[in-house]
Order: sequence, then structure tokens, then C-alpha cells
Amino acid sequence: MKVFRRCGLALLIAAAISFLMLPAAKAEVGVTDDKILFGSFQDMSGPAAYLGKMCSLIVNTWKQHVNEDLGGIHGRKIDTVIEDNKYDPVLTKGAFTKLVDQHKVFALTAVYGSTPCQAILEDIDKVKIPVFTTAATSQTMFDPPHRYLFHYANSNRDGSIVLVDFIINDLKAKDPKIGICYQDDEYGKDGVAGLELAAKKYGFKFAQAGYKRGEKNLNPQAMKLKAAGVTHCLFVGFAPVYAAFLAEANKMGWKPIFFGDYVTVDPRTFMAGDLPNGHYHCFDLGLRSEGVPGWKKMEEIFTKHGAKEALDWPLAPVMWTPLMVMTKALQDSGKDLTREKLVDTLQNIKDFDTGGLGKIQFGPDLRKGSHVYRVLKCDGEKKQFVPVTDWREPSLVWGKR
Repeated sequence: MKVFRRCGLALLIAAAISFLMLPAAKAEVGVTDDKILFGSFQDMSGPAAYLGKMCSLIVNTWKQHVNEDLGGIHGRKIDTVIEDNKYDPVLTKGAFTKLVDQHKVFALTAVYGSTPCQAILEDIDKVKIPVFTTAATSQTMFDPPHRYLFHYANSNRDGSIVLVDFIINDLKAKDPKIGICYQDDEYGKDGVAGLELAAKKYGFKFAQAGYKRGEKNLNPQAMKLKAAGVTHCLFVGFAPVYAAFLAEANKMGWKPIFFGDYVTVDPRTFMAGDLPNGHYHCFDLGLRSEGVPGWKKMEEIFTKHGAKEALDWPLAPVMWTPLMVMTKALQDSGKDLTREKLVDTLQNIKDFDTGGLGKIQFGPDLRKGSHVYRVLKCDGEKKQFVPVTDWREPSLVWGKR
């Protein structure tokens, strides 16, 4: 009997040692039993700081909504950490590395800026970390698709084509002289690329004038485009710069019809007084004035969590909608959350119900969530943007649908 006992004890000890020697189950980075850590980089002190501060407010509102209103996701609360990249591509690489290696975040969400995001495309692929961008518009962000990168914003390439379609087919402009003023980086150059495609289709030449990121004096650009005889002028850049450009045009008596990109659908455009009145913009989001269910839900959530100021920002849905998609994907991914599972879930989202905020759809080979747009007209007196077309795709459509 003693022999059997000794043998049994030896077997138990051997089994315990073998168990202890087995490799431990690997937990996913940024995920614990009670928390999921998300990272983001924002321009908090650079040329687009007004965007970064508003976006950070919306990210914090999302965290409160998920944790307090929804009770978390599968027993876990959301936490976030934000790094300031000053809208600088070099600083963005540093912010990305810090978020991944130091903070060890599970995924990045609500990051923005075409030029900053371009700087980390290879890093995203290498680390294999899910990244959901907003307001990053360069086509190379999603064409060809990157497995771990999801995009939701108005493409400036699409925007230029939509606006030229509108000039030719809706306004019935006869022999228009089209030009473009653009921020001279990936963001602005994508708008130029769209204009090049439209010019080739419709058979016209266009004038162009770029300006450096952070530049405030756009007198030379306005002078150049006026001298070229531009009658219809597209603009790609931030709303305060657009307002300054309009003011310069007014000083020299140059009065073309202006067409702002989606970032200029912003109250800051009215810094130029009544000058924006009657001008147009390309936009892919629902408007608060339309009273759609999605905006009503935002009003409820933002008011509850102290973010009412964001409700005056027409671009708020471009930040909020991806966060709602992320919430849905986290819920659908289940308790056993991994980066790969989240990516698989996100890429299978189709016809996501935004409540009228804007249409969104992804696929295995489709990382661009927004595909349809409207043209808005600026009412300078009421300080509103009013849709003047239905939802439409650009006449030149890239990729698979």
C-alpha cells in the first residue's frame, strides 16, 4: 500500500511539473479580464488642434457611453490613451511607437490626418494592430486595402470628382475655368488627383495653387488663380484657412464660385462673414438640421456626458460613427477578444445603420467605409449648410462595391 501511495504521489508531482512547464496561454495585448485599452493620436497643439480637441472630447464621450450606459462590453470597460502628434508625420511615428510599445494598446481608433496616417502605414502592417481612421482622406489609405486599416471619411479624390460632376451636369456651367487651392501634402494632393481624373473625363485643363501646411497668408495663391481666370475654384484644407482664402479673394475683387471640401463644412468657415454665402461643399454625413435619428441619439449621449459643444460641429459624425461601428464589432467579436477576430468582424460589416448619419460598409477587399456623397450649399445668413443634391457616387468609381 505504501508503494502504491508513493507511486501515486510521484505521478501527481510529475503531472504538476509538466503542467507548470507548459507555455502559458497568451493574453491579447491591451485586453485584460476587466479592460480593453484603446490608443489614439490627435493634433492637440498644431495646425489642426481645433480638430484634435474636438475629437478627443468625442473619444472620451464614447468611453463614458460604453462604460456607463452600456455597462461595458462582455464584462470589460473601455479605457483610452491619447498622444499629441501635432499633425506632424515624424511625431506621428513616435506617437504610434509609444502607444504600441509603451502603453501596449489593443487597437487605435479615431485617429485622423492623411499625412500623419500615411507615415505609419508600414508600421501598422508590421505590428498587425487594428487601426480605425477618421478624417484621413488619401486614397492610398485604402487602395490597395491594408488588412488592419479601416477608413471612414469623405475621400478628397471622390470629392473633387463629385464637385466637377456637379459643376458640369447640375450647374450646367458653360466652358468653366476650374482651379484648385490645396494644402500641399497627401491630404491636398488627393483632391488634385481627383481633379486630374475629372479633367481627363470632361476634357478641360485646370489651374492649381498649393500652400504649405500651417501657412496662413494665401494671397499668392488667390492672385495666381485669379490671374488664371478661374471661375470655379475648389479648395482642400482646414476651415480657418478656407475662411482666410475667401477673405483674400474678396480683397482683390475675385469672385468665382467656391467649392470647399468636407472639412470646410464647419462653423469656422463663417469666420469669413457672408463671403461663403452661395458656395458649395462635398459632404458624406447627415446634418443635425435634418433631425435624423442618429443625430438625435448623439444629442442625447453628448448632452448626458458633458459634450454638448461637439453638437455644433457638423463633422462630429465622422468621429462618432466609426466609434459606434467599433462598439458593434467588439460586441460581435465575443468574450474571447483578439486583434485578428476584431479585424474579421469589422470587415464583414455591411449596411451599418447609422440613423441617417451616413452610409457605411466594409468587406474583405474593401476598407473604405464611405461611398456616397451629397453637395451642400452654404447659407451665409443663417450659417447653415443645406443639401442641394441627393446621395450620389462620383461618376468615376474606384475598386469593388
